[in-house]
Amino acid sequence: MNNYKIPALILICLVIGLIACRKKEAALTAEVDPPPVFDTRTPLGVKQKDIFDRYGVIIEYKWNRFAYAPDVVANPANTEDVLPYIELLEELFFKAMDSVSGPRLTAKTETPVRILLIGNGLNYGGAEDFGESTAGQAGNIQPNRLTLGGLTPFGEVIRATGPTADADYMEAIYDAAPSSFPDDAGLIGFIYHEYTHYLDSKHQIPVGFEKPSKVEYLRGSNQYLRLSLATAISKGFYIPYGMQNEHEDFATYVQTIIWKSDAEMQQNYLRNDTTRAKHQLVTKYFTDLGIPITSLRNYLTKQSVKDRLIALKRKYE
Repeated sequence: MNNYKIPALILICLVIGLIACRKKEAALTAEVDPPPVFDTRTPLGVKQKDIFDRYGVIIEYKWNRFAYAPDVVANPANTEDVLPYIELLEELFFKAMDSVSGPRLTAKTETPVRILLIGNGLNYGGAEDFGESTAGQAGNIQPNRLTLGGLTPFGEVIRATGPTADADYMEAIYDAAPSSFPDDAGLIGFIYHEYTHYLDSKHQIPVGFEKPSKVEYLRGSNQYLRLSLATAISKGFYIPYGMQNEHEDFATYVQTIIWKSDAEMQQNYLRNDTTRAKHQLVTKYFTDLGIPITSLRNYLTKQSVKDRLIALKRKYE
């Protein structure tokens, strides 16, 4: 009998000991990075802190070649170009998002943690030639970072003076950005194209979006360069660039909807069942996120917004 009691007592003691140990353990805590420090002695530092405090977004501009991979190169942004570009982002992205969703709602919850600003673009070949590089990036390498290039040419555009300076500036914002490819829809198209890649990485593309055009994707081929806009639309795409894959297709749909009026969409783009079906999926996707995309487009094209953009240019001329 005693042979059975001893193990039982030992077991009870072990259990009690384990419970006691667990009671002494400290509560689990997450390892948190220290909050960023901004140089509030400068207007740029003040603006960076303001964006972080309001939206939780850290805007960086000092290039680190290891931010993506050791062989990636980029020309850093000139410091004098950074503050004007952030103020453009504030108007065209943060305020625009707030306008359709309420103050700091989607502009905070559906925004990457970091935005990296660079002079022109990224090059993955290791050569200091930016002609074949991408001007922006989001999603596929670091989902919480949105990289935007083009600060160097936009710095020139915003500071330019002369009889056509205002028209050139507004064209760069609304119609043809001087540094992005494809340049359709200007700076607003570029920003929302890259932002769409971020949403893609977070939520994936709309369910079923790729099915209507599945057999038409070129899958890495550059044949899209030889195709006309009319041909692309007939195959269910908004611009030839979108024919590369479903992710670029989705991003180019967004940049076009942000760019064109309802009348232009009906007349030139919604020409067949495929474009109509995909357009409906995109608009529902953004509505479900709390970002009605046509309301966003309408905000961006308001005269009051354009007036503030001109006032911003005057500030830096």
